[in-house]
Parts: sequence; structure tokens; C-alpha cells
Amino acid sequence: MIIKRIKLINIRSYENQEIEFPTGSTLLSGDIGSGKSSILFALEYALFGLQPGQKGSFLLRNNSNFGEVLLEFNIDNNDIIIERRLKREGNSVINDYSAITINGQKEELSVTELKSKVLSILHYPSEFIKKNNILYRFTVYTPQEQMKQIITEDAETRLNVLRHTFGIDKYKKIRDNLTIFLNKMKEEAKLLQGEIKTLDSDKERLKSINESLISMEQKIIDKEKEVSLNKEKRKNIETEVFELEKKIKEKEMLEKEIEKTKIMISSKREHLLSLQKEFNNLNKNVVEAKENFDEQKLINIKNEILSKKSEVEKLNSKLIEISTTINSLNSNKLSFVSEKERILNLKFCPTCLQDVSETHKHNILNKTEQEISSITKKLNSLRDEQSNIKLLLEKEKDTLSNLEEEKLNLENLKTKMIIIQRSITRMEEIKKLTETLEKDIILLSNHIENLKQEASKLSKFINLLKSKQDELKNAFNIEKISEISLAELKKEIELTKKQISSLAEEIKKKEESKKKLLALLELTDWLSSQFINLIDFTERNILIKLRLEFSKLFGKWFHMLMPQDSFEVQLDENFTPLIIQGENEMEYSFLSGGERTAVALAYRLALNQTINSILSNIKTKDIVILDEPTDGFSEAQLEKMRDVFEELKLTQLIIVSHEQKIEGFVDNVIRLKKENDISKVDVGRILSF
Repeated sequence: MIIKRIKLINIRSYENQEIEFPTGSTLLSGDIGSGKSSILFALEYALFGLQPGQKGSFLLRNNSNFGEVLLEFNIDNNDIIIERRLKREGNSVINDYSAITINGQKEELSVTELKSKVLSILHYPSEFIKKNNILYRFTVYTPQEQMKQIITEDAETRLNVLRHTFGIDKYKKIRDNLTIFLNKMKEEAKLLQGEIKTLDSDKERLKSINESLISMEQKIIDKEKEVSLNKEKRKNIETEVFELEKKIKEKEMLEKEIEKTKIMISSKREHLLSLQKEFNNLNKNVVEAKENFDEQKLINIKNEILSKKSEVEKLNSKLIEISTTINSLNSNKLSFVSEKERILNLKFCPTCLQDVSETHKHNILNKTEQEISSITKKLNSLRDEQSNIKLLLEKEKDTLSNLEEEKLNLENLKTKMIIIQRSITRMEEIKKLTETLEKDIILLSNHIENLKQEASKLSKFINLLKSKQDELKNAFNIEKISEISLAELKKEIELTKKQISSLAEEIKKKEESKKKLLALLELTDWLSSQFINLIDFTERNILIKLRLEFSKLFGKWFHMLMPQDSFEVQLDENFTPLIIQGENEMEYSFLSGGERTAVALAYRLALNQTINSILSNIKTKDIVILDEPTDGFSEAQLEKMRDVFEELKLTQLIIVSHEQKIEGFVDNVIRLKKENDISKVDVGRILSF
């Protein structure tokens, strides 16, 4: 990985600044607070985003609503540009945009997707996706104070950090997971022990149930024989009942025949009575017809009817005449009344147009009154006559109606006389039918007596049938009880077999659980003794190998930084630096500032080389960033930094320092300055040697 340039917009003390990085060694030079470390923070942010616990406000310039970092670098001849933007929202600062461009192909990604992409490009293990960039910190860029901090940490914490950095914390995870796994296995073993606790008693119980099943199967055989005998007995009784029922049905048939014969007799008697009634009626009609019919009387009535009709017609004509006269008189009367009204209202003569005198009016009115009175008398007389004629007319009509009725009766009698001869013939037929019916009734009565005698003989079977039916009912009950008992036995056997099957299955499962328990105990024993020892042995050997290499490199770098010193350094089993002077072990806190910096820098460079050696595929081997690596160094130690830079043999080395002497040890110098709280590159003072 080679960094080519970085562009900062509203990042910490930078407003808008682009910085190009050449290959070889480059010094970022400037006064304290000029913005040197801000470039390194921005570089780390561009690669990995905000770190867990890191706030966006740490990077975004105060009073700015957005900020941007653009980083361009090269890996394996691939030009890569990463863009990240920050945005202020209320009281917080969030990631607003992230994208990566590889060889001109741009792709916008989420924060997590971009970090995963970068880890893949750098060939960092994917497990670092949700963790701090500890691998980057210990191989590329570590703030010097953080390196001093890891040295002063307690041994367990430091060892865990280094396990994670070296990628061998998996052995600790294996132990931790193994502890959890063993606990779960122990819990499972307890459960399995609980499951097989009753295994022996279940086997005894199964044996007992199998024995009881054999006994029940023998009972089934006996009960089936009993059911068969009960069925046979019931069928015999059913046959006897059937025969008796046939006898009873025969008796019932005879009784039905008797009833039918009685109905026939009753029908014939009713027919006989009907014939007798018909005979009597015919005889009566014949006698009445002979007694009541009179031909002369019929002729007289007809003549009298004609006379009465003539009288009625005359009276009707008279009524019409009177009505006509009354209507005419009423019309005349109305005319005179109208004339009277007209004269009373008359003032001038319509002919001569002279005044009409009262005397003349009076004379005319008297005459009119006389005419009206005369007409009224005639009308009263005519109305009296009209009423009398109407009464007489009604009387004549009643008489005529009675005559018509009598005439009709005589004509009906005359008609009956025509058919009377047929009635006499019918009466002779009725006499013959009556004799035949009387003979049939006698024969049917005799038949009934014979049927009653036959039915009486069959009556004795009724009580016998009832007795047999009771016996059959009892036989059915006995058969049903035996069948129920047999079904219960079969059901019990079925349930017993299911119980045996269930118990056998349970025993089988418990046997499997027993095998599983034995295997589990064996596995638990192996894991808790042999496997854990193997893991410890493997980790210990790896740590020993790493510690030897790490310690060797640590000593190399330390002696390069402090060649004239009488100190000896090495690492203990927890990778804690041991500083020995003579026969005494020195505490790190008792060392001078330059000595502590030398220990920290030597530790940092040794850790870098050790990690790069282990993780041979990572793409950050060719770059190292050192932040204030010479804090507290003496002039002699500063001189040794030239040898350190040459010994590193890196494609790209970036040093942040305010020591001017370092400028003579590097290939390039980028000077930074801060004016009006804004950091800038001093363009006129970018040096290349």
C-alpha cells in the first residue's frame, strides 16, 4: 500500500487542503498544534471510518455542518480512491456518505460495506470488521502514547491485546468456548443420567407386562369360546321364536280374514238395506203417482192461468195509462206555476209595452190558481186509483204464481207416470237381489265361525311366544355382556401392546441415551484433559516462538536506539518488557523520558515486524507511520534515528515530528503551519532531497 494524496475539507483545523505523499521517507514537520496528527487521524478515518467509541465531532471542524476526507492510494498497481463525508445533525455528527473508486469504477457503499471492502483490499482478517483497527494500529500507525500505554498495562490485558493482534486469541476463545461447551455437556450428562435413572426398573416392568399379556391372550381364547356358545344358544332360541311368530302371524291372518268377512257381511247388509229403501221409495212413488195425478184438473188450471194472465195484462195497461196522464198533469201544473211567477214579476206588457195594472195581474193570477187547483184534484184522484190497481195487480200475480206451481207439479206427476213402469221392473230386480244377499250373509257368517275356531286353536302359542321372547332377550343380554367382556379384553390387550411398544421405545431411547451418556462422558473426559492440554500446549509453543522472535527484534531495535547504554532488554512470558541493568531489573516508570520512548519505539517496531512476518499476505507491509517517535530523545538518540529509518527499508515511511534534526534523515519534508486557527501546507517549504 502506497499513499498518494489526501484531501481534507473541514476536518479538525483544516478548511480545504490537499496533501500529496511521495514514496520514500517523508517528514510532516511543524510546530505543536499545527495539524500534523490531524492528517493521520483523517487517514485512519478514510480507511476504516469512525472507530467504536469515537465521535464524529472529534474530526469535524467546529462550526462546520459537513466535512470530507478523500484518500488516494495504490495497492498492487490498482489506483484506489476512498471518499467519506461527515454531517452535523443537531448535537451529533454522523457519517453522511461513503464511496470507493477502483481504477475509475466508483461504487457508493454503506459505512460497514466500505470497511469490509477495505479490509478485503488490505487482506486484513474479516474478523476486524466489528473491532477497533488494532492490526492497523500496530503495523502502520500507532500514536506513541498508546504504545507506552500497552507496555504499562497489566500483564493479562496486554497478553489479550497481543493475542488478538497476532490472531492467536482463537486459542483463548477455544478455551472459553470449551468451558461453556463442557458446562453444557455436563448439564446434558445430568439430563441423560436423569433419563436413564429408571432404565432397570423399566426393563423389569416390561417383563411383567409381557407375562400379563400372555395371561390375557389365554383369557381371550376362553372368552371367544364363551361368546360362540352364547351366540349358538341365542340363534336356537331365535329359531323357536321365529316358528312361534309364524303361528301367531297365522292366527293374525285368520283374525284379519274374520274382520274382512265381517266387513263383507256388513257391506252386504248395508246393500240390502239400501235395496229395501230403494224398493220402498219406488213403491211409494208408484202409489202417490196413481193417487195424485188428475188430467182434468191440469186442463182447468191451464185455462185459469190464461185468464189470470189476461187480467194482469189489462191491469198493467191501465197503470201505464194512469202514469202517462199523471206525468202530463204534472207538466201542466209546473207550466202554470211558472206562469204565475212570471206574472208576479211583470211590469210592462211584452206586446204593447204598456204598464200592467195590479188589477189585471190579479185577474190573471186568479185564473192561474184555479187551473192549478183543478189539476191537483185530478192528480190526487188518479194516484188513489193507481194505488188500488197496483194492489189488485200484486194479488193477481200471486194467484198466477200458485197456479203455475200447481201446474208444474201436475206436469211432473204426468212425467213420473211415464217412468213408473220402469220402477215396477226395478222392484222385481230388487226382490231377487235381496234373496241373493241374504243367502251370502248366511254363508259368510258360517265362514266366520269356522275361522274363529281355527284362531282359537292358535291362541295357546301367544304365551309361549312371550316366554320365548323373554328367553331370547336374556340370551341377547348374556351374548352382549360376553362380547363386551371380550372387547374389553381385546382393548386391554391393545392398550397393553401399546404400553409395551411405548415402554420398549422408551427403553430403546434410554439405551441410546445411555450410549450417548457414555460417549459424552468419554468426550468430556478427553476434552477436559487431553484436548485442553493440546490447546494450551499449541498456544504456549506459538507464544514462545512469537515471544522469542519478538524479543529478539525488540532487543535489536532497543540497542540500535541506545547503543552506549548498559541496559539489557527482553520479554517475559506475558510479553512484558524487562529492562535489566547489571543484575537489577528496572521498573519502566523509573526510566527517563528518552529511555521510555526508546522502549516504546523498539516495542512498536518489533511488533510491526513480528505481525508482518505472521500475516504475510497483508498489504500494509511497505508503509509505516511514526507519530512523534523521538519524544525525550537525547542528541545521540536522535542521530540513531537515521540508522533506524535505513534499517526499516520501507517503500513509504511517514514521520510526524517537530524535531528539525529529523529533516536531515528523510527524503521529503512537508512543513505545516497554522494561521487564524486554520492549518495549511507551507507550499514554499516542501522539500525533497
